Amino acid sequence: MGITRIAIAAALAFIALPAWAQEPASTELGSVLVSPRRIPGYGLRLSRVPGSATIVTEEMIRETKASTVQEVLSRVEGVTFSDQQGFGLGSDSTVNMRGIVNSSRTNALVLVDGIRQNRLTGDDVHWQAIPAAQIERIEILRGGSATIYGEGALAGVINIITKKDSEKLLETETGAEAGSFGWQQYRVAARGRRIPFSYSMDATRSLVEGYREFSQSRNTTVGAHFGADVLPSLRTELHVRHHEDTTGFPGLLTLAQSQQRQQQTNSFHGINNNEDDQVSLDIIGGPWDGLSTLLTVYWKRRVQLSEDSINFNPFTVTPSHGINLRTDYEWTGASVQNLFVQGLELSRDKATTGDPGVGADSESNRSAYGVYLEDTLTIRDRVSLVAGLRFDKSRYEESLTFPVFDGTLRFEGWSPKLGVIVNAVPEMLDVFVSYARPFKAPNVDDFSSRLGSSFSGNADLEPQQADTYELGLRLDRSPATFSATAFYTRIDDEILLNSLATPFQTNQNFNTRRFGVEFSSRWMWAERLRGSATYTFVDAEFRKGTFAGLTIPGTPEHILNASLGVSPWPGLWMDLHWQLVQDYLRVNDMSNTLGGADNYGVLDLICQYDVPEPSAGFSWADWSAYLKVLNLTNEEYVTYQSSNGTNLNGAGEAPMPPTTFIAGVDVAF
Repeated sequence: MGITRIAIAAALAFIALPAWAQEPASTELGSVLVSPRRIPGYGLRLSRVPGSATIVTEEMIRETKASTVQEVLSRVEGVTFSDQQGFGLGSDSTVNMRGIVNSSRTNALVLVDGIRQNRLTGDDVHWQAIPAAQIERIEILRGGSATIYGEGALAGVINIITKKDSEKLLETETGAEAGSFGWQQYRVAARGRRIPFSYSMDATRSLVEGYREFSQSRNTTVGAHFGADVLPSLRTELHVRHHEDTTGFPGLLTLAQSQQRQQQTNSFHGINNNEDDQVSLDIIGGPWDGLSTLLTVYWKRRVQLSEDSINFNPFTVTPSHGINLRTDYEWTGASVQNLFVQGLELSRDKATTGDPGVGADSESNRSAYGVYLEDTLTIRDRVSLVAGLRFDKSRYEESLTFPVFDGTLRFEGWSPKLGVIVNAVPEMLDVFVSYARPFKAPNVDDFSSRLGSSFSGNADLEPQQADTYELGLRLDRSPATFSATAFYTRIDDEILLNSLATPFQTNQNFNTRRFGVEFSSRWMWAERLRGSATYTFVDAEFRKGTFAGLTIPGTPEHILNASLGVSPWPGLWMDLHWQLVQDYLRVNDMSNTLGGADNYGVLDLICQYDVPEPSAGFSWADWSAYLKVLNLTNEEYVTYQSSNGTNLNGAGEAPMPPTTFIAGVDVAF
């Protein structure tokens, strides 16, 4: 594909472009900004983003005392979440958005520090490798966000930004948790800045025996960041992360097994050994008369070795590397402001599967590139018009065993975006409308099989394309915020597993549609009472074909999260959080004949005490102690419920833990 030549030509083209801007780009960052510009240190006000977006800050993560990133995401509107073991285990492919749910893929593009985390083979994300304690903020952009962020954002984008430095010379954090079922977690971090250098180092270690037999896990993640201001307008940042874990997988239970004894395994169980590495270098230039640039070079890989009776291929390695080049032009006139973003992304990915002692029995090699541009024109600081376009092309060189296929597969597609956002009431109410058409190519697990004769591959799959329409508003009037969005998504050639296909189950293309609404609110009263609530309604149906008019299985119609907190005296907070999930069909029930899955509601309690600073004297540390009681009412519930497509014989369930206690302490120096 000539990636090197394309990169050189693009770099020369970007350098040669004229600088139109009149004022330097804004470097303000905060909870009211998102980063669609995708250049560290630069952001865009949320009031200029015509789309449904949620920003989860470090303060909000501390408020919930979340131990895993799945805990954080499960409270966000539009997110569907199922943890097949509890404690954030066994959940690589179970975070989805807006009812676009398939147990074999994420269907949302997930980034950590700007680098794609969706694996080539199955689009799954190894969430264990992203500890909540190391996160500075998470930006969730639902709907058509593919223009800037990349191919694959069929349902949206989850953009995770980790902690990197501090305004102090030295700032340290440490914490520890212990609780039920052998749960332990230890955290330590140090970060700081002394011009022109910045640094951070962090480590998280988690151990758990688990609720079910064969669900124990040990998990370690370490990271480091080093930055340097080489020149007044040139900065470099190096990011290094390493993760490894050994995690047991107890397998899904039949209904009879679950009723007999929920802790047991079934014949489909085993151990996964995972290693994840990621290294990236950012070179940030600007602003030069409104021009800012970013060049990112990265390398990452994941190695997975499965043991015991899991009947996947026992060994998978997925290395990848790439180059991303982006530029921003920002200029300001008498009554208008304009931001023009453009970029180029080049990547090479490889996946090998098989027996490490014998040699790989399947291999995939993907070369891909994406080019994009997006313009945001703001008039009188009241109306913003957004237009963008992206083109992606990928080429797979395949050597597959099931189906037997040796050759080349090519996929390409355009992703347009249009939107308008109006500041209807200054500094208070924004109203927006948008349209986007994200593109998503099949992944390796879509068109190949690693499960033997129980499942058939399909190398004839077409790429997916979604028309997404949004109408929404955001209200921010202290001490409360509120947002509401109505959406309609029409997907052509959505890839879903057809459990009724003969002679074997196989992935096929379907035309589908989803419409729904999302609500979110947060408020604080008199520094003694706080609350939040999110609600998502999704109606998901097949549009054409054998299952036309039927509900897409695995998609809950209603998801409600509600929290209420009270502070009886300074420093002490007691928060109750309730999640309700209702009205969905078991996974694989394509013909809608098996009845609804079991609804569930779960109540959690979080008590935390922040030791106040002394009224006089020197305070050398900030202390916080907390107690979490998860599943306070001891609800027997299952977040993942499947079927064999025709009846409940062999139906799969993943029982969740009963009442769980976790106590912890955080100290910041």
